[in-house]
Formats: sequence, C-alpha cells, structure tokens
Amino acid sequence: MKLQRMLSAVLSGFLLLASVPAVQADGAVFVPDGAVASVTVNNVTSYYYDNPTSGGAEAMWNTAMTGSSATVVLYADWESSYGTRFGSGEGFIYDGVLNVPSGHEITIDLNGYSINRNLEFAVEHGEVIHVAGGGTLNLTDTNLELGNSGAITGGNSTNGAGGIYIEAGAVVNMWGGNIVNNKTDVSGGGVLLAGEGSTFSMSGGTVSGNTAQQCGGGVAVSDGICKFVSGEVSNNTSQDGGGFYAQAGELVISGGTVSSNVAVHGGGVLLNNTASFTLKGKATVQNNIASGENRVGGGILAMNTVPIQLGGKPSVLNNSADGVQSNLVFWQNSSDSALPCYVQNLGTDLEAKVGVSLAGNIKEAVFAPEWTGSDCFICDAMDYTIESKEGSLVLKRTASYASILGDKKMLLLVITCILIALAVIAILILAFRKKPSDEEKKPKKIKAKKKKHHDDDDEYPDEELSEDDEE
Repeated sequence: MKLQRMLSAVLSGFLLLASVPAVQADGAVFVPDGAVASVTVNNVTSYYYDNPTSGGAEAMWNTAMTGSSATVVLYADWESSYGTRFGSGEGFIYDGVLNVPSGHEITIDLNGYSINRNLEFAVEHGEVIHVAGGGTLNLTDTNLELGNSGAITGGNSTNGAGGIYIEAGAVVNMWGGNIVNNKTDVSGGGVLLAGEGSTFSMSGGTVSGNTAQQCGGGVAVSDGICKFVSGEVSNNTSQDGGGFYAQAGELVISGGTVSSNVAVHGGGVLLNNTASFTLKGKATVQNNIASGENRVGGGILAMNTVPIQLGGKPSVLNNSADGVQSNLVFWQNSSDSALPCYVQNLGTDLEAKVGVSLAGNIKEAVFAPEWTGSDCFICDAMDYTIESKEGSLVLKRTASYASILGDKKMLLLVITCILIALAVIAILILAFRKKPSDEEKKPKKIKAKKKKHHDDDDEYPDEELSEDDEE
C-alpha cells in the first residue's frame, strides 16, 4: 500500500513538472521547441503548438476561459487563421474576435510578439480584442531582448474600436506592449471606452499609428475613466482628437507623452461636452498638429463645460495649427461669457509651461483659485493678455494690429481691400480727367521778335507770326 502511494506521488510530481515552465540555470524560463503559446490556469501551465493535435493559440485561448483568471504568454506571432477570424469557442465573439468574458481576468504577455487580425478592409466588429462588461484584461510585454515590440494590430472596424473595445463595466490595464496600426470608420482607432464604468489605465507601452475617421485616433472615451500614467500616445490620426478624445466620463493625464498626433480639431487632445479632464505630474503634450479646413487646437482643445484641473509640472508647448502656436485652446461658440470655461489650480508648480489661447466667441478664460502668478502660462500669440484679478488669472483676447497681421486670412482680406480701393481711385481719375477742347487742339501761334537794326536806335514792335511765317 505504501509503495502504491509512493509511486502515485512520484507520478504526480512528474506531471506537475511537465505542466510548469522549467527554469534554466541563468534564470530564463525554458520553453519547449515549437511552442507558440502557453496558458497558466490555477497554477498549471500548458504549452500549445501549431498543429491539429495541440490546437495552437486558438485552443490555448479557450483553455484560458476555464478559470476565473489566466495568464497567457506568446512565443510566436498570432495571426488570424480563418480569413479574418482568430477562432471559435467560448473565448471568441462576433465570429472570431478574441473575447474576455464577464467574470474573467486575463493577463496577456505579448513577450515581443504580435496578435494581428490582418484586416485590409473594414468589417463589422473589426476589433482585435473585445472586453465584455465585468471582464478584465491586463496587457504587458516582458521581452527585453525583442525590444518590447509585442503589438495588438491589424484591426479595422466599421462600428467600433480598431484595437481594443472596452464595454461598459470592463477594465483594461496596460503595463507594456503596443497598440499600433489599427483603424476604425467611427471612434477609437486604438482603444474605445464604450460606456459608463469602463476603465482604461495605461502605465507603459505605446498607442501609436492608429486611425479613426471620426473621434479619438489613439483613444476615444465615450464614457468611463481613462488614466494615462506613463508611456506614449503618438502618431495617431482622426477628425477630432488625434491622440485622445473624451466625450464624457473622465480623462486623467498624469505622465507620459502625447506627441505628433494629427486631427482637424484637437491634434493631441479634444475635450467635449461633459468630459472631465485633469493634467498633472510631468505629463508632456508636444508637437501635435491641427490640420485641415477649420482647424483649431493643436495641443489640447477644450470644448467641454467642465473646468480643467491643472497641477504639477506639465508641459504643453510646441503644438501648432497651420504653423502657428496652438497649445491649450479654449473654445465656445456661445456668446455667453458666463460659461465655466476655465482652469482650476491643483497645486501647479510655476515651472509648468502651458501655452494658452482662445477660439470661437469666447472672450476670456478664468484660471482660479489662488494662482500666485502667471509664469506657468504663455500666451500663444501677441493678441492675448493674462491679468491678475481678485486672486485669479484671466486670459483675455485683445484686438490688435499684431493679431490682424498674424491672421493670414485677415491679412489677405486687408490686402484685397487695399487693391480694390486703388483700382477704384484709378478709374475715377481716368473718368474725370479734363479732355482738351477743339480750340486747344488747333495749332498754337508762336510769338517772336524781329531782329533789331544795329544802325537804327528804334526797335520794331513785337509781332505775332504764324508757324508758316517763321518758315
């Protein structure tokens, strides 16, 4: 009986060793040759191979659904293998989209590899990963040797996110990896927070090279909470909000870099309607561009009715619209000056540098309360002033000659008016110039004097001679 127990224990030990990754002497995790992915559920790790027996990454992902939490590690690129589909089963939704169901927490270590949907044209539910309400996705990339180059890519959707779709009540934590080169015909080229209670926290990695036809080339917040702590959101493109777009909910940028994004409105960030926005820490918003017809707000365009919260040492500089400095821009179409378009102080360091200006019909923006100086604010153009008033700072627009010269459209209008005025004057001069009369047109008589006779002291009187007489 004892011998049977011993053999059973030894066999269990071998099975356990076979199910977990072996650690080599140098500390590296041993990966069996040919493995494309592994999944750890309930502390048991299983390896999967790209063959019918193992089932590859598709089988691995379905296995991840067997527990409430699982950790997935890639050892090769995972590309959609059924046209535009990753697979079928409990781990997939909308005909082949990777799904994180409610009640599940999945951690993906890209490990330097990519999950690529390879969509060359937009399809309905063309996202790469869908996170359902009540589900949690943790995304990271621990492979330093491959330069942390793992990516979520190749999504192309007609009705939602290009990269990761986050339902209301779902959570995505991004600690590393890249969400790159995804597209959507609507909003959220890289990431879309689709409803109340959705959360996206980014503490590393990049969201880059994504495109949205409407809003949020990088990240779109329809509602929910988006926290950008560190990493980079760059080179994304959209109509509104190249890097970030927030319609409602809350957007907090406390670090990282928002750079080189392009949109018509709000190259770096666009805040709309009731969106709450906090900018603090050492966050940097730079080199973003507003480009196209009716462009406005190169860096941050604040169209929302909620005060911006500003603290720490953020930098919002060197953003542009049509080559002109355009950093933090306040915009309102309404002529109601009582609209709460202003900035609240959360302990802003005077070393912070934020370029500011106004757009639309708004005449001034109030920065309150308890601003001790205006050193952290820089007017984007000469036709603005920042004045201290009752413990607050007020950004005002002033009509000046410099502003007219700085506005290309206005300058062109002025030049056109001057040229028209000169043309009218020239026409009037030609019209009223005195024409010569018929008498004036006759040959003029030339007066001449007869020569004196040297031998006669008397002079002959002057006589008029015609031109014929002279001849």
